[in-house]
Amino acid sequence: MALRQHSLLRGLAIGATAGIAATLVMDQFQKLSMAGQKAMQKHQKLSSGESPWQIAHEQVQQEQKQAAQEGSTEIVARHIAEAAGTQIAPDSRKQAGQAVHYSFGTLMGIVYGVAAEFLPEVSSGGGTAFGTMLFLVADEVAVPSLRLSPPPTESAPTDHLQHWAAHVVYGGALEVFRTLLQRVV
Repeated sequence: MALRQHSLLRGLAIGATAGIAATLVMDQFQKLSMAGQKAMQKHQKLSSGESPWQIAHEQVQQEQKQAAQEGSTEIVARHIAEAAGTQIAPDSRKQAGQAVHYSFGTLMGIVYGVAAEFLPEVSSGGGTAFGTMLFLVADEVAVPSLRLSPPPTESAPTDHLQHWAAHVVYGGALEVFRTLLQRVV
């Protein structure tokens, strides 16, 4: 079997495609994780004798509170819009945040794809090391430093674990998609 030549263009294309796909997988993991967390909280409250109506009422209130809060990607989207001399309509805020999230995931996929093309060691741990590094640098350092979120000390340990797990899933999915795409490109 002949050795493949390193290719910047191949690294870019595969990385971008894998980045989009891995971000989608990460989003689905986060949705599933949040649903599981809500179900567990509901079960704990039911077993302690709380009424189902009260539990449902509290969950609706919590969801409304979370929907009203501006997430870090929404803040970035708002700043980008303001820099472009426009504003994001309130009903488009979540979609704009998702666009930022997918853009960042795609960009990180490109970084990973190009780096792995030239330094295969980057893919060690099946991409999970990259996902962990991304979590530490982006979520734990950059986002709070840029005041896009509260300091890490103000978040529950379970939130950190959940975000770390999501980034590990992203990194693993990134490597799976990169490996599959490399076989066809």
